[in-house]
Amino acid sequence: MSPRFLSRLLAPGLLVALLGAPAFAQTPAPAACQPGTSALPALERSGKLAEAEAEAAKVPNGEGKLFRVERAGVAPSFLFGTMHLTDPRVLTLPPPAEAAFQAASGLVIETTDVLDPTIMATALLSRPDLTTLPAGQTLETLVPPDEMKQLAPQLEKRAMPLAAVQTLQPWFLATQLLVAPCEAARMKEGAKVLDLALAQDAKDSGKPVEGLEKATEQLEALASMPLDLQVDNLAATLDLVDELPDLFETMTDLYLSGRIALIEPATSALAPAGTDEARSIEVTQRFDEAVVDRRNAVMSERLQPLLTKGGLFVAVGALHLPGDTGLVESLRRAGWTVTRAD
Repeated sequence: MSPRFLSRLLAPGLLVALLGAPAFAQTPAPAACQPGTSALPALERSGKLAEAEAEAAKVPNGEGKLFRVERAGVAPSFLFGTMHLTDPRVLTLPPPAEAAFQAASGLVIETTDVLDPTIMATALLSRPDLTTLPAGQTLETLVPPDEMKQLAPQLEKRAMPLAAVQTLQPWFLATQLLVAPCEAARMKEGAKVLDLALAQDAKDSGKPVEGLEKATEQLEALASMPLDLQVDNLAATLDLVDELPDLFETMTDLYLSGRIALIEPATSALAPAGTDEARSIEVTQRFDEAVVDRRNAVMSERLQPLLTKGGLFVAVGALHLPGDTGLVESLRRAGWTVTRAD
């Protein structure tokens, strides 16, 4: 399995980013985290970067993180693509985005439910079917023995003994593995991912903060993956745990330079020998349909009435922007004028 699926989780999933935090909050932070190394120079030397760039060039609106959204008679708003990380480089908005945020009359993020721990806890407890396995099933009945041997020690490191999580769905456990050591250390120290930092800044400035989804809707999207594909994704995540720092650094490198559509093909080019690419593509397609494409349609529909107010700063995961189903194209089809602003 390739990192293809991982790039989907890390860039567009605010809820995914936060679900990993509680377990890490119970574990000691590394004395000094070791940041990863971007793989882009190595990909360039191998010729794989050029291939990935050619693939990314086919994606509409594949470059840029900040877009101006306007319509006659309405004050312009700005659409900004985030990466759900606590990395200080990510938290520092580029000057055009910072100016747009400061001038905005209000902020819109994916979901405001993540701002209230009580709401989040209620969302998880009220829908156990979204996080726990069907009656009679456990991880040991689903996950092959060799992978269980890998999984147990990784969960132990995260203060999650296997005996305590036997009935949790594989997608939920995968989220607990998708936090690199430096992210874990910063979260333990109280650092917020970019979206939440923006929400806090907006509240401190007296600006209203609105959301486009409910936490349960994001959970439903994540849990909609068939169990066999969830198991495949968990196995893929286990294979990549040791490479997370480098993968994070590679994706962050691309994000900071605004090459959003290049994130997926570039990380896919890092696939280890023996990768089952056909299965990886199947997992990715199913994930895209449930967690990216359908959510894009919902977010676009709910965003447009808000945009008629004018003057908003809209911050959503960067991978929700590009592509035929992305928010940029969706808003254009709905009659909005959307142009690069960075």
